[in-house]
Amino acid sequence: MALPTLERIEEPIAEDWWGYTTPDGREQLTRIVIGRPAPIPDDPHGDWYCPLLLPEFFPEVQCIPGVGPVDALANAMALVKGFQDSVGGITPRAMPPPTRA
Repeated sequence: MALPTLERIEEPIAEDWWGYTTPDGREQLTRIVIGRPAPIPDDPHGDWYCPLLLPEFFPEVQCIPGVGPVDALANAMALVKGFQDSVGGITPRAMPPPTRA
């Protein structure tokens, strides 16, 4: 099974900025993007993947596999939950820092 390599998530189904506090006490923001599950191209078993951007766990978009669309989404969400648990709490809908012109 060869998962696709994605530069970005074309069809996000959920996206948010989460705030959290690092172990050294700094406030941190992260953008989490979950893409629409899709079939793995040419997979002989008909498996699926769900694109996930979670910079604190991996530096680029990852395609999280599953045996079907719901399983792939559940596996991606398990990683998001793992991140939430690892930082000890998050603030949903945190706003990114303003960009300067």
